[in-house]
Amino acid sequence: MSVTNSEQSSPISDAIDLERLANFAIDKQDWSEASRLLTESLTLRRTADGGTDAAYGLILDKLAAVCIEQGKLKEAMEHLNEALPILEAAFYPSHGSIAAILEHQGDCFVGEGKFAEAEPLYKRAADIFITSVTMENRMALRALYKLGKVYISLTRSAEAKTTLQKALKYVDTPLGPLAEFRYHLALASIQLNEMDEARDLLHKAAADFKQRSNYARVADCCKSLANLCCLDNENSEAEEWLRQSVLYEQMAVNAPYPEDIFLATLLRA
Repeated sequence: MSVTNSEQSSPISDAIDLERLANFAIDKQDWSEASRLLTESLTLRRTADGGTDAAYGLILDKLAAVCIEQGKLKEAMEHLNEALPILEAAFYPSHGSIAAILEHQGDCFVGEGKFAEAEPLYKRAADIFITSVTMENRMALRALYKLGKVYISLTRSAEAKTTLQKALKYVDTPLGPLAEFRYHLALASIQLNEMDEARDLLHKAAADFKQRSNYARVADCCKSLANLCCLDNENSEAEEWLRQSVLYEQMAVNAPYPEDIFLATLLRA
């Protein structure tokens, strides 16, 4: 006996269909459409079950991530604050979905320049990811990367270096974002006045960024090398690094690089 479409349809199934469409919109970076679809899905779920189950909380988190992409940080934080108690009730304190909420809350604070508020959120998220999905997973490495950047912004250089080095051996592969970690390790080394180490890291990072055609980051490395040369009164070398930074900035305009540093990283369980 065949089942009609009307018999198959329900608020939850319709909500799931909207979520699938939202995923396609996210893949296309159509944030406005993704936001609309996820909002409609949440409305259907709230009507069907009151909006208290785990699926509802997970969609809130996804909608918050979309809001962050749109720069709607206050709205994103509202969704995250609503999602957190739902997921804490549905799961356990060290569940990976809790870490995702914490990471996105940290992203909101970073977007507002509130690095001190972001630091404990990223730290707890990293600890949860490491426990729940292992150190090698991109989620754990991404959280450590963000934590390291926050420490640099807070001038907590030693903690930045320790955090980034902790992750470094797990991204030291042809597919990993090794250059990105080296670049930020160089910034931490500069804060610690470890200039020789910083130079070496910047040279290695720049070479890898060139290979990946990430010209914006090559320009960043060149600027940092120019600053180091100025400190050592190597003025002619500093001028050459500044010249190269301008060149690579121009190249970056015509060849933008994706923001996701883990774009080519294998997902590991």
